[in-house]
Amino acid sequence: MESPEGTIPTVAYQDFFICHFFNPQLNTCGIYHIRPFECRLYPFLLIKKSQEIAIGVHLLCPYIQEKRDTSDWQQYVAALKQYFTRDDVQAFLLRNPALIGDYKNSRDEIEPIFTVSLGRKKS
Repeated sequence: MESPEGTIPTVAYQDFFICHFFNPQLNTCGIYHIRPFECRLYPFLLIKKSQEIAIGVHLLCPYIQEKRDTSDWQQYVAALKQYFTRDDVQAFLLRNPALIGDYKNSRDEIEPIFTVSLGRKKS
């Protein structure tokens, strides 16, 4: 169930908005086994930057707050860098631009960690 813009709808919950499929009482996802790409990527986010995208991290995520300065974090970021340079992943992102968000109103919650150029051939 996507919105007309190609994003998953959110619903009001307490003082913020949450994913339509998230059950906050049980801390579970109603579509976990078929969750979309952006949910699989979270707490990392794709941020628009002209011909590049920035891979950012949602700083409010408890996992990020706990693991941010560990070797596990560094290894995961290195793996993400490799992943986003793959031709098939680049082609997927070019076919699905709605996955790459603006996040202008959330700059204090999101920190870019690296950028990736889209559509450029590796030499």
